[in-house]
Amino acid sequence: MRIGIVSDTHRNVEYLTEAADWLIARHKIATLYHLGDDYDDVKALAEKFIDIVQVPGLYDERYTDKSVPKKVTENILGVRILLVHSVDKDVTPDDKMTSDVILCGHTHHAEITLEDGLLCVNPGHLEGPKDKNFSPSFGLLDIQDKNISVKIFGLDFKLVSGMELFRSESRLYKV
Repeated sequence: MRIGIVSDTHRNVEYLTEAADWLIARHKIATLYHLGDDYDDVKALAEKFIDIVQVPGLYDERYTDKSVPKKVTENILGVRILLVHSVDKDVTPDDKMTSDVILCGHTHHAEITLEDGLLCVNPGHLEGPKDKNFSPSFGLLDIQDKNISVKIFGLDFKLVSGMELFRSESRLYKV
């Protein structure tokens, strides 16, 4: 299953739409994860006919609204995925123990790390041409039976970074 990952769009629906259109056309995603700031930006994708799973960012009033979850857990083909906006503010030690993948935003810095079998992915931002000195970027998570691939692309659709992983019964390993 291929899933698009975006974060920190900050009302730039043009960049969000460009990334979503490319992910849909090129990678045939059926689901997009939006990791916050701004929660309402995904309304621009209503006619794309994809599932959208999202969490609010720190700069959204819904972040403090108890009726809107700050973290969402998904289970895709047995892979436990935690969606949050900020690792520092939203992830507990228990979350790390019960997740295979943590997807986060907030820093606007695209990054893929694997530590003790836990994959952490920040797709970067789609706020503007440069923010916090980082170019806009977004991600793609591809989960197949025992293999997981994660890639981060720039808005020029060129690969920025990626990681291929193998899934055992208890953890993820770099291939």
